[in-house]
Amino acid sequence: MRVKMTGLLVLWALIAAALPGPAAAQTFPSRPIKMIVPFPAGGGADVLARIVTNYMSEDLGQSVVILNTPGNGGGIAFAQTAQSPPDGYTISWTSVLLPVTAVTMDGLAFNVDKDFTHIGSVAQNPFIFVVNPKLPVKSVAELIALAKSKPGKLNLAHNGNGTLTKLALDLLQLQAGIDITQVAYRGDNFSIVDIIAGHVDGMFSNSPVALPYMGNGELRGLAVTSPKRSPAAPDLPTMTEAGVPDFQANIWHGLSGPAGMPRPIVDRLNAALNKALTHPVVIERFQQSGSETIASTPEAYDALVRSETKYWGAAAKRAKEAGK
Repeated sequence: MRVKMTGLLVLWALIAAALPGPAAAQTFPSRPIKMIVPFPAGGGADVLARIVTNYMSEDLGQSVVILNTPGNGGGIAFAQTAQSPPDGYTISWTSVLLPVTAVTMDGLAFNVDKDFTHIGSVAQNPFIFVVNPKLPVKSVAELIALAKSKPGKLNLAHNGNGTLTKLALDLLQLQAGIDITQVAYRGDNFSIVDIIAGHVDGMFSNSPVALPYMGNGELRGLAVTSPKRSPAAPDLPTMTEAGVPDFQANIWHGLSGPAGMPRPIVDRLNAALNKALTHPVVIERFQQSGSETIASTPEAYDALVRSETKYWGAAAKRAKEAGK
């Protein structure tokens, strides 16, 4: 009987050790964590991710290693995250790109509603509608007038099919009634270089990328896409103020992992994230980039992703029906 009991205890110990439950969470993390960022190094989201993970690492006692994985409108990075073990050691920088990719791209290797555990919000920031300073426009109204006077001649960049920059251009065409030529790039750190060089005329750029170039005069900002003016660029009107009613494309960011992550591990990551977002250096660096830090619960971030999936799904449907 004693031998049998000992065998059962060993069996239960082995089972418990294999389960990613409270016992595993108590020692989490015991090795570095990989964070998949679906953008090239140097892009707006990459800049924010590196700021935040630096302070998360301090709290977690382990490094958070950034893996830049651009491509397919974020589809490659999100698929890698969804297919990873749900042990907390592979997480992803998610953003409005996740629902936009889900509603605009076909053949994705993940389901936005079923394949992720959402950890928490990080921040939000607007796009800034920027142009080459040599373009003879100083407002959105003047740009629209120029586009109408020269149909198809104005070249505006975006970051590829399935991205919010592409959808924002589609909405601009629909709401302003203009005909422009869209030029696809791998990321706004690539497209910005060509705008500065005069190869393309402008784009909706992530504010952390655009603001430094606006500051040194290499780009001209026309408007922000947030509901309110950005504290980082208070002189710029919103798109609605600039004459394009109900135009809004706010960029939000957060952290997510694969579906099935144990709640104690989710809570540990959420606590480290929220603590990092209170650090004065993080707040200052985000504000300088035009971003506002926003801490949340996992439930609140999950609700945001789901509501934005519905919103951008409807927007993508309108654009598709209009042939954009």
